[in-house]
Amino acid sequence: MTARPTHVRVLQITPLLTVVFDLLAFLVLMRTTPVVFTLFMFVGQPLFVVALIALGGAVVADLRAKELI
Repeated sequence: MTARPTHVRVLQITPLLTVVFDLLAFLVLMRTTPVVFTLFMFVGQPLFVVALIALGGAVVADLRAKELI
């Protein structure tokens, strides 16, 4: 059994982070309370930023592994 490259694992984790962000955003849309909004602002948005950065890094790593850049 071969170990998966890091960029493949990152590509599998980023959709999960995005789903958590989407769930928090849905909660804010359906029932906006100060607690839900604060949770969204301090957890949801940073998760989305981390997912975007990880996705970009994984794409660049994959392109470098295939020697395209």
